[in-house]
Amino acid sequence: MRIRTAVVEGRFYPSTKSKIFDQIMEIEQSGRYPEPDLSPNQIFGAVLPHAGHIYSGYQTIPFFQLIRRHRIFPDTFVIVHPNHSGHGTPLAIDESVLWSNAIGEVPVDIELASAMELPFDKRAHAREHSAEVIIPFIQYFLSDHQFSIVPVCMMDQTHKNASLIAERINQGVDRTGRSIMVIASCDFSHFLPPAEGHKQDQFILDSILNRNAPGVERAAIENCVTVCGVGPIMSLMEYAHSKSPDYQIEILARGHSGEVSPSLEVVDYISLIAYK
Repeated sequence: MRIRTAVVEGRFYPSTKSKIFDQIMEIEQSGRYPEPDLSPNQIFGAVLPHAGHIYSGYQTIPFFQLIRRHRIFPDTFVIVHPNHSGHGTPLAIDESVLWSNAIGEVPVDIELASAMELPFDKRAHAREHSAEVIIPFIQYFLSDHQFSIVPVCMMDQTHKNASLIAERINQGVDRTGRSIMVIASCDFSHFLPPAEGHKQDQFILDSILNRNAPGVERAAIENCVTVCGVGPIMSLMEYAHSKSPDYQIEILARGHSGEVSPSLEVVDYISLIAYK
């Protein structure tokens, strides 16, 4: 039985369950962002950052507060995330049956993953952090509920591939009957002065908020925006559109690393929710 062990534990987040939970609790209690005042009929998913918890946990937590408050607990989180290493196939689901960290073991939904008929490739996931760092938040906020994951790694982040992923998610759900939620793992502008990063991010956000998935790709290319998860974002948008063409998408929290560790150049973190 193949188990993927955590590779950034002790660096991106603490190395014991108690310390991980204590840190998430401390960030939540800081109250930097209020709990979202939304009452959605259906949540299709969210865009969430993937940096160290101490930096981007503030933007991640509001989404999980919302689903916990409304008691929306999917069977499976499909985590679509970028490939930072360049290893593996252009699109890849992990071959592991379990993902393990200090909190415990999380099953991979092999039935759903197989029904999606995307390539399996362990190389793409072996050293990749952008799905791993989100999982402890699910474990914390859904501690009394069972869930599984399907991690989908995107090296080739085109709109064409994003549409394919959305199509294959629907195919998998149709074949298995799973209730799912899509998480698009993405950090926004990298290592720019805060004002410049905010300006660059807005090119992407304008297309997102206008529900223009192809426009996200164009905005990133035309403006050289250093957003590392445009493919996952477009995958979520296409999935939401397939379920409800008039779906809503809103910003939950927007900030940057300089708010935690002051710097002239920062990384931006923005969380959004797609819902009906």
